[in-house]
Amino acid sequence: MYRTKPNKPVKETVARLLRQVVWNQRGAAGRFLGMLLQPFSVAYGSGVALRNWLYDWGLLKSTRVKIPVISVGNLAVGGTGKTPVALWLAKKLQARGHRVAVVLRGYGGKARSAVIVSRGRGPEVDVQHAGDEAIVLAKSFGGGVIVSPERARGAELAHSAGYDVVVLDDGFQHRALARDFDLVLLSGPLRRLLPAGPLREPYRALARADALALVDKGFGARPLGPPRSAAGKPLFYVRLEPTALVESDGGRWVVRPLQELSGRRVAAVTGIAEPEAFYLALQQWEVHLGEIFEFGDHHAYSPSDWHVLSRSAQQFDHLVTTEKDLVKLEQFPFARGKLVALRVEPVVEREEELLAMVEEKISAARGGTGGMVETTGGQTYAH
Repeated sequence: MYRTKPNKPVKETVARLLRQVVWNQRGAAGRFLGMLLQPFSVAYGSGVALRNWLYDWGLLKSTRVKIPVISVGNLAVGGTGKTPVALWLAKKLQARGHRVAVVLRGYGGKARSAVIVSRGRGPEVDVQHAGDEAIVLAKSFGGGVIVSPERARGAELAHSAGYDVVVLDDGFQHRALARDFDLVLLSGPLRRLLPAGPLREPYRALARADALALVDKGFGARPLGPPRSAAGKPLFYVRLEPTALVESDGGRWVVRPLQELSGRRVAAVTGIAEPEAFYLALQQWEVHLGEIFEFGDHHAYSPSDWHVLSRSAQQFDHLVTTEKDLVKLEQFPFARGKLVALRVEPVVEREEELLAMVEEKISAARGGTGGMVETTGGQTYAH
């Protein structure tokens, strides 16, 4: 097996250096660069602490919308499975009779205001406008999907469109929108604050969470336990498991058995933050992994990328990618059955207990005053 690293924009190269070398403190270079960045982490942490203090004391306002908001978030940037868990939660709540919309920022998309991506019948806008994660959700979920840089406006749009619950994808740090339940995902050791490490907030921020979930991304062992600051929070375990293959047939996604990979010679194509678990999942299905094409997170595939991949595809039975990459690669022509995505879904231990906690908060929120309000200094003002 060999790894092909296509030419990347400077931003992608720097991001990969941070993730692979600095944040993992790999070698003397990683430790040295980490020390150089530590003063910036201290300054960043001071800014985060000030912002949280302003929200805690009501000097910055949190908008509460007319319907319950359930957030799935984390402390670190990228790679903890927020979108698969948000999709799982949205499907479970929909199955229990709720009209659910998933609201997310739409990272990598061009939307500058709240936009309905799907009403449950597939994408209504393209990946360039909505971002890759939103299109994956639109192709996988029979409810609403909304992108909005201002998540409060997205939640308000969900209410006006007839939905009665919002699942907020990656919302823990977005305190401008009040939530009724915060589920925070943790995976692997928690290290230093940005930019010397991957943490968006220090561990003590977990005091705001309603529940924690430790995510096993497929390395065969349970992730490390939560830090002491998480003591007393309900704790759940989540495994991200491959469940199927997905192929794009003229833009329509067709699900195929995962067993089709067994014994095949494949190349992996990834544009995600932490692809190691993806490679491991392929190897567990006894594929012959001949080549890896590794791009940066949220990579926008170009015709030149397609030419490289299509030439390589002639040597392999399949090019195997992620669903997040498939929504961008399906615009290019590949032979039937050549390009497939590995579908990964969460398995949640004690899921009924977690869902009962969420539904209790939903019921409590509906028993309140309703109305879109702004909270400040402990007071509530109806719009």
